[in-house]
Amino acid sequence: MIALMSYALPIPALIPVHGCVQFGSNAGRVLVMRRHVDWTRLAAFSLGAIAGAAVGAAIAVRLSSGILLTGLALFVIASTWIPIPKLASIRQTGMAVIGAATTFLGMFFGATAPINAALLSSSFRERQVLVGSLAAITSAQHAFKVIGFAVAGFAFAPWLPFVAVMILSGFAGTLAGARILMRLPERGFRLAFRIVLTALALDMFYRGIVTFL
Repeated sequence: MIALMSYALPIPALIPVHGCVQFGSNAGRVLVMRRHVDWTRLAAFSLGAIAGAAVGAAIAVRLSSGILLTGLALFVIASTWIPIPKLASIRQTGMAVIGAATTFLGMFFGATAPINAALLSSSFRERQVLVGSLAAITSAQHAFKVIGFAVAGFAFAPWLPFVAVMILSGFAGTLAGARILMRLPERGFRLAFRIVLTALALDMFYRGIVTFL
């Protein structure tokens, strides 16, 4: 999404507006999947996300996007395909640490959903809980990002019509996707989930190399 939005938005507005769209889009998914959200882990993640957003918004320098994209892409691929047993039993403290780290990175990079998904996919045993909880986590993360950018002085008002259209179209996709999700077998979903994450990571890697060069 952030790659496509880069064709329509000026770079200074890209990450703040993307965060606003992602908040609304994932909030709609939470509404549809609310019975399957792990609210305890969401609370722990949110505490860390608040800290990550506050620190990120206060830092004036920008990280090198090329190096960051390339490194994150490799990390997502490794986390997706190499089993890390401890992540399957991660507790509230670990969730808070992940929330702080990924939200901080999101203030510079924007799209951290693939990283959250790679890190936390083994923490939720059922596909419905995974999708619902990741939606809630991502929604909370982007809410704190939006607040951080607003406090830092970004003007969201001119972009609200654009945001509203994207949120509405995203909610239509959520309704269709939720129906398909309920019918998918668990094993098939997990394989498809890994393939999609890998495809996203390869795109990140390619854009990182191009940006770096």
